[in-house]
Amino acid sequence: MNSYKHLKNVLNYNLNKMAELCSIFCENPETDFTRDRKLNFETTMRNVICMESGSLKDELLKLNDFSIDTPSASAFVQARSKIKIDAFKTLFDRFNMKTHVNKLWKGYRLIAIDGSELPIDNTVYDKDTTLFSKGDFKPYSAFHLNASYDLLECTFDNLIIQGQAKMDENDAFCQLVDRYNGPKAIFIADRGFESYNGFEHVVKSGNKYLIRVRDIDSKTSITKSLVPLSWRI
Repeated sequence: MNSYKHLKNVLNYNLNKMAELCSIFCENPETDFTRDRKLNFETTMRNVICMESGSLKDELLKLNDFSIDTPSASAFVQARSKIKIDAFKTLFDRFNMKTHVNKLWKGYRLIAIDGSELPIDNTVYDKDTTLFSKGDFKPYSAFHLNASYDLLECTFDNLIIQGQAKMDENDAFCQLVDRYNGPKAIFIADRGFESYNGFEHVVKSGNKYLIRVRDIDSKTSITKSLVPLSWRI
C-alpha cells in the first residue's frame, strides 16, 4: 500500500511538471499565469484540490496558515477560472498511473460504478445544472458525479461529471466502460445503471458485469422491454 508521504510526493511531482507547461492547461495561454504572483498555476491547482467544505474565505485562510497576505476570494476565483477543466483530468490520470497497484479477485479487478449529486449555488440558472420543480419549490442546481471505483485497491479509477438537469447514468456507465484500460474487470453497479446498451458495451470490451435490476413486477423494470418468445417465432 502506498504511504501518505509517497502519495504526497507523487502529487507534488505531477503538479510541478504540469506547472512547467502550464500554458497548455490555460484558457488564454499567452497571458494566463505569465506573471510571478502568489496564486500561480501550481498553487491554484493545489488549493482547489485541498479545499474542504467551509466558505471560500475560510478555506483560503486555512490553506495560507491564516496569514495577513492570504489572497482574497475574488483573486482566487479569477485564478481558478484561468485553468481548463482538462488540467484536473490530466492530474488525476497521471497520479493514478504513478500510484496504481493491481489487486485482483480470481484474475479480475472489481470496479464499482455509482453516481452522486454535488449541489452548487443555485442563484445562477444554467440549463445543464438547474432543475425547476413544480409548485413553490425553488430551483435546485447540482452536478452529477459518475465514478468508477476499485473495490480492492480502494481508489477511484475514472469519473464523468454531468449537469444534474441533463444527467444520464446509463450513458455515463457506457463511457466509463469504454474508457477502461486495464486487466480484465467485473463492472458492478446498482439499480438505475441497467440497460441493454450498457450490457453490450461491457461484453464488447471483453469484461464482465454484475448489475442489480428492478424487480420483474416493477413498471420500470428492464424486463418489461423484453419481447415475448412467441413473438419472435
